[in-house]
Amino acid sequence: MTMREWLAGSGDTAADVVVLGAPISKASISPSQAWTTPAALREALARFPTWDAAGRADIAELSVRDDGDVDGDRDDPDASAAHGRIEAAVAGLIGKGSSTVVLVIGGDNSLTRPAFLGAKRARPQAAWGLLTLDAHHDCRPVTSGSANGTPIRELIEGGLPGNRVAQVGIHPFGNAADHASWALAQGIHVHDVDEVRRDGVEAVVGRALGELRAAGAEALYVDLDIDVVDRAFAPACPASLPGGLFPGDLLAAARLVGRQPDVAIVDLCEVDAEADLAGITVRLMAATFTALCAGIALRMRAATPS
Repeated sequence: MTMREWLAGSGDTAADVVVLGAPISKASISPSQAWTTPAALREALARFPTWDAAGRADIAELSVRDDGDVDGDRDDPDASAAHGRIEAAVAGLIGKGSSTVVLVIGGDNSLTRPAFLGAKRARPQAAWGLLTLDAHHDCRPVTSGSANGTPIRELIEGGLPGNRVAQVGIHPFGNAADHASWALAQGIHVHDVDEVRRDGVEAVVGRALGELRAAGAEALYVDLDIDVVDRAFAPACPASLPGGLFPGDLLAAARLVGRQPDVAIVDLCEVDAEADLAGITVRLMAATFTALCAGIALRMRAATPS
């Protein structure tokens, strides 16, 4: 069975995995057609089997439901209405079962703020933490509404403690000095590309997860921004840069976060399918989605009494 067939055959009300598309692009700082990507990702999943040879687990053993896409922002003047729809949709999905893992497919990275707020609205008593794999801090000042470069600043200024945010894969040339200084001043745990190169991505992601838990995080949101990967492997990410992570780093990180029992929601974002070359970036995003689901399958296996 392919991942596309697995997802297309979905329908369980109480699913292990629920998929939601967020086709938005009008909040992107760089011109983007990222609204086209959820559909492109679903098609690219036909390239991948459900069998995970590394973990010796079959993703098809997971129950899944594809809830389709929220109404995007293509016909709206800006992304604000679509952001509200994303927040409401995620709040409904998270609330349907504490064991369900919600996977949000973007769309640009501005979706992280409303999706996080939707998760928080569904579980207001939980202490939420946020892990990003991203070349950028995404903490630009909010001068003209939400953008794909502002979600972290917006969430922290909205009340998320800075020490409950960890970032992996930050690029040495990906951020302005004042943005980097602001991130550090908030207590964000910053792990750059060089640290990943030195210690390995699994060690660094594990370190970041430990920092979030030590800061009191009980439920985790993970943002997988595909532009964390070197531009040679992610040409359809408007802000990807040479010298980023390798595809294998992103896949290993996705598998690892999928295995974590406290990870409740993950987004994948920042790919413009219309700008892709030979399907390189969309296929990388689909591989990341598959690795993430493989990690969830291993999580569910570990939670099942023998």
